[in-house]
Amino acid sequence: MASPLPSPEVREDLLAAAMESDEAFAAKLKGVMKQLGITSMELSEGSGVPLSTINKIISQNRDLRCSTLRKIIIYLKGLESQNADIVIGVIAARSTLDSIKKHQLSLGRRKVLLREYPASSVEDVISGGLRAERERIDGLVCAPIVANLIEGFVRVPIMTVKIDEETVFDAVSLLIDKVSPE
Repeated sequence: MASPLPSPEVREDLLAAAMESDEAFAAKLKGVMKQLGITSMELSEGSGVPLSTINKIISQNRDLRCSTLRKIIIYLKGLESQNADIVIGVIAARSTLDSIKKHQLSLGRRKVLLREYPASSVEDVISGGLRAERERIDGLVCAPIVANLIEGFVRVPIMTVKIDEETVFDAVSLLIDKVSPE
């Protein structure tokens, strides 16, 4: 098991290095792996990126693809869950997930980590639910229609988010601005 856990700054440093150059990313990734005590094999298994791709990136023999970077960052973010008592998955549209500011909460004496599963299609909802279960989250929060879609696929507890009159009126107000600009 990796130790110490990566901080959000580590992920930000990796992203900044990726924006700089493949060489900078390779150097930063090697440093992060050493700091966390993880091997290329562990990074590959945890992120789902083939070992050969990890090795090529580290040796700078391959350009870094956005999807590969995303998988590595998600894996490192997942290591944070080792520091939580409870991990709750949230399946929602990216815009909703972006509105969530805190991903680590203290509720009573429990440390709770929120893990995001973005969905923009039925396939995303189902694969997100299955991925959440594989990642052994403790429960899911989602919209009622999403819950109806995935409850037959996963065995984790699901809680739905209720949309109330205020959120509907907010959406109506925004829609009116779009369909009838002044």
